[in-house]
Amino acid sequence: MGYRTEGFTLLELLLVLAVSLVLSTLAVPVFSQMAQRSKADSDLSELLRSLNYARLEAIDRGVSVHLRPVAVDADWSRGLSIYQGDGLAVNVLRVVPAVSRGARLTLTSGFDCIVFNALGGVSAEVPPVMTYALGEQRRTITLCLNGRIAVDGECK
Repeated sequence: MGYRTEGFTLLELLLVLAVSLVLSTLAVPVFSQMAQRSKADSDLSELLRSLNYARLEAIDRGVSVHLRPVAVDADWSRGLSIYQGDGLAVNVLRVVPAVSRGARLTLTSGFDCIVFNALGGVSAEVPPVMTYALGEQRRTITLCLNGRIAVDGECK
């Protein structure tokens, strides 16, 4: 009379381990891309909120409102400052936190700040273009001269 033991054989355990290893190697890159996309979307939403805030404050106050990097080295990725006024009399309206670690935010060369005029338009001769990059995630933000903000598009 044979005794039957309950449990798994070594072959069954190795098969389950191999299948789980294959599934995890497929899932990890997808998860990291999803997390990166989520961070990029969050950063972009905060940036768009800040740009719209600066534009609306310029319209509401009837004065020019400036947006420039907080950092002395003009690194747009390390946070932004929204303020009213020029020269010595500066009224800081809001400080925007830095983008996610590893992300880069740059503005087209020739611009050291973005200025919204009292009508909500951008005070510039050509539309400033901001570029956001985090890993494989890339976004382009064009500030149209009329104040409209185009994400991954052009001013029309």
